[in-house]
Amino acid sequence: MTLPEYGPQELKQAITSSRVLLPTALDLLCEVITEVTGRAPERDCVEYVSSFWLLHACDRIVFVRDHGDGVSPEIVEPQWFSVRSHRAEILGLFGGRRAPITVSDPYFKSSFGDQVRAAARLRRQFRWQSVAEPALPARDIERSRRASIAGIHPTAIVSLTDLRQVIAMTAPVGLVEQHHELAQWARDGVDERIRACYTANAHQSSLAYRHHLYAQRAVGSKIAIHQHGGGYGIDEDHLGEFHDIDRSDVFFTWGWNRPELGARVRVMPTAPPAHAKGKRSDTTLLMSLPVTNEFYRFQPFVFPTHVKRAVSATVGFAGSLSEHIQLRLRSSSAGLFPLDDLRGAHAKITVDDLSEPGTVAASRARLVVHNYLGTSWLETLAMNVPTVCFYDPGLYEPRESARPYFDMLARVGILHHSGHDAAKFVNGFRGDPSSWWNSAEVQEAREAFVARYANFSDNWLEAWQTEFESLLSE
Repeated sequence: MTLPEYGPQELKQAITSSRVLLPTALDLLCEVITEVTGRAPERDCVEYVSSFWLLHACDRIVFVRDHGDGVSPEIVEPQWFSVRSHRAEILGLFGGRRAPITVSDPYFKSSFGDQVRAAARLRRQFRWQSVAEPALPARDIERSRRASIAGIHPTAIVSLTDLRQVIAMTAPVGLVEQHHELAQWARDGVDERIRACYTANAHQSSLAYRHHLYAQRAVGSKIAIHQHGGGYGIDEDHLGEFHDIDRSDVFFTWGWNRPELGARVRVMPTAPPAHAKGKRSDTTLLMSLPVTNEFYRFQPFVFPTHVKRAVSATVGFAGSLSEHIQLRLRSSSAGLFPLDDLRGAHAKITVDDLSEPGTVAASRARLVVHNYLGTSWLETLAMNVPTVCFYDPGLYEPRESARPYFDMLARVGILHHSGHDAAKFVNGFRGDPSSWWNSAEVQEAREAFVARYANFSDNWLEAWQTEFESLLSE
């Protein structure tokens, strides 16, 4: 079966159709919680803690209606639990124990040593803490009770185009069976000394943390969420941006603004990513989008048809490179990348082993090429690493406010509309992009774009102190 292409207009229509489903989806989830637990939930609480999952669920329903059968019933939310939780515990030892602002899971790609020094320096204002997850009793899905709401037999196959069935039968245990326990846990843990809660990631990755935010908000704590990746401020309609602004009292960006929302959306830089020291290698690093056949959500470059087109353009890029170029492919899903399709290329191609952070690997390369517009291209542009990107304008258009900046990047050769054109441009460097990259016109275009969309700053500490002093005084 042929998948929908989802060009810019089709994608916009699909997102609109998905958003229309949200209020009904929320009502259904409240109904499911009431039926399963025997207690009606607080609707505002359900909306706050479940909207991220509901957004993905509604996207999935619209996608299945467009696509048909053969789609996995699982609705995916990002899970980013890693060494960050252990690092947060260490940072907590250096940060303030009674400071008025909590910091949980920020967007930091700086070295851990820099993070420790920052925590110590900001200890009077900020306390670093890991994302707490309560030890609740295990709960089984109450399938019979859920099925009664869905209007199906408990063993029946769920129709993935039926909103009632999807919400009733696929909502996670944490959203339904454990809802009241999580809400009570959060209320019991409220700390009225906390004047603001700051995060860049935990509000998306942790249901328990969302309950914590809701409970703290009820006692007057302000919720500050920071941009944590690409697409924000650039995509025509970005699910993460929609959700994060709606869940926060103030949303901090990497340089862009939303004038219609006033002071609720503000600019605040974050720490520069870690980078390698010393001379750059002769390698061209190709940073690829994750390859997947699974639908995640309506966002450019993250669902199957966009991935397929990007991979095809990448094969064209590699096949058009000169034989003297050493190309290193880096992808978090390299095992799924069709490497056999690259065998006919003249360039020497190897696969990155992901043994070091992406920003460090990028800083070692003579040139970095991106086959999509996610987070990594913002990072390499901000780090002033020679950068070339290619994407299909038939699948992606930036929002109107970003187009002048895209036009500037295209005029100087940073952005290209096909892998072949990007390869032709790279071949012209004859192995050394430095004279092109350091030219006044390229740097002028890069600096203008970075100031608005990738504002990482060495002076981020001072900016944080100023912004939070202002926030707490309001």
